[in-house]
Amino acid sequence: MARSDRDELRIDVDLDHARREGDRIRNMLAALRRRHDLARYEYTGAVRIVPGGDTFAQPILTLGNRFTSTEDELLSTYLHEQMHWYLWYLGTPERDMVEPFMDELVRRYPDAPTEPPEGARGYDATYLHLVVNWLEIAATSEFIGRERAVSVARSQRSYRWIYRTVLKHWDTLGELYERHDVVPIQHADVLRKVGSRAERAEKAQLNGGARKTPAAAAPTALPRSRRKAQARGGTRAG
Repeated sequence: MARSDRDELRIDVDLDHARREGDRIRNMLAALRRRHDLARYEYTGAVRIVPGGDTFAQPILTLGNRFTSTEDELLSTYLHEQMHWYLWYLGTPERDMVEPFMDELVRRYPDAPTEPPEGARGYDATYLHLVVNWLEIAATSEFIGRERAVSVARSQRSYRWIYRTVLKHWDTLGELYERHDVVPIQHADVLRKVGSRAERAEKAQLNGGARKTPAAAAPTALPRSRRKAQARGGTRAG
């Protein structure tokens, strides 16, 4: 059929729903910050909200709207991404905090799934999240209690095996992380006192040390593998 000379199709872009979702998440996060002292676990102060987008930690902590249906879920999601930053600041350009016990995690869980929804996206990311998800639950429990934090973890639609494993082996994993100085979780103000990772890298360079990561001042990857973060279940990376 021949095309009409006059194309009467009208295409509009309506961003009202996205704005409402963005406002909802911003207001919910603001309410959580008023109610709880979240500053102790806010290792990055830059947060953006992208309704319909991915949720990930770096280079800017970004919240989509999939994991934000309730305040408890948003709290755990927000702290999860902050825990990626915690591990990043806890280490140095020369010291990856997870590397020393990565082999132990692999030995304990040789058949860990490395694809969503049971695992993360890839080998390194799955074992890294055995640490991040443990930290997430520990931090969330401080604000809403252990029972509610565990309930959120059990209801997650991604990282399912990781959450089950972390909860099942909570004490033994906690002991492992404590031996390697990952826990107790250091508060953000404590880490700021010793200086940011970028500042420490700059100091090391001035003192004749070599930076192993040229982009240490502007991280663009997850703390262990330094590879580009992938979205969790299509919508979350951390």
